This record gives sequence, C-alpha cells and structure tokens, in this order.
Amino acid sequence: MSHDLDGVFPVGTLNALRLGRLLVAEVMASRPECRAWVAVHPLLTDADSAAQREHWTRSDARRSFRLTHREFLTEHLDGWDYDIGSSEIKRTVATDEADLRVRLRAWEVPPEHLTYHWDTDFRRSALPAWEL
Repeated sequence: MSHDLDGVFPVGTLNALRLGRLLVAEVMASRPECRAWVAVHPLLTDADSAAQREHWTRSDARRSFRLTHREFLTEHLDGWDYDIGSSEIKRTVATDEADLRVRLRAWEVPPEHLTYHWDTDFRRSALPAWEL
C-alpha cells in the first residue's frame, strides 16, 4: 500500500491541527520490545489561552508545531511507569503547515496516519509537561 508522503492533510486532520489538538502516528520502533510514536503538538499562543478562558477553541491556519518521536518499552505501556526505558529519538519544530508536511515526509510519516492520541495506545502523559 502506498502512502502520499508529499501529503495533503485529510480535512479532519487539518481541522484538528488548526484547533490546536495533539495528533500522533505510530511508527516503526528501532527495537522489537518497543513501540514508537510521532506526536504533533500544535503550539498554542496567548490568543488560544484567551479563547480558552472564554470557553471556546480558536482555529489558526498559521500555527507552528512541535514534533517529537519517542519509543516506549511495550511491557511498561499499560502501567503507571510507562516511561521507564522510554527514549526520545528526535524533536523538531515546524513553522507552519507546509513545513509540517516537509518534516513529516522526512520522518516518513504519511499525513493520513495522524490521529487523535485517545484512539491509540499512546499515553498523553508520556509528553513532558512543557509539551502539554
């Protein structure tokens, strides 16, 4: 099955990113005892914080994004100590949606593989506090 790595974002994915939602894609781990994900975390601004205080979510087509590739030992994913033996493989920032497509292509992550973290085994709490 071929994937469009040059990637046009599916509409739902693009909307989620513009609304500031964390999306993840499971990727190949470097070790058989691990699972790995790339997390795409839209960077929120003061305008987003102001909207949250007013109980609404702001859409922004000019967001920047933090990408983090992490691996976790499978045996710890279901417990409280999910981060034992985990490792950050790489991290970068994409300045906009076009740059995000370029960086996802470089990391071999098809845009259509991005999904909400709650639809996967990825642990949102696996992100460092500064990424939440």
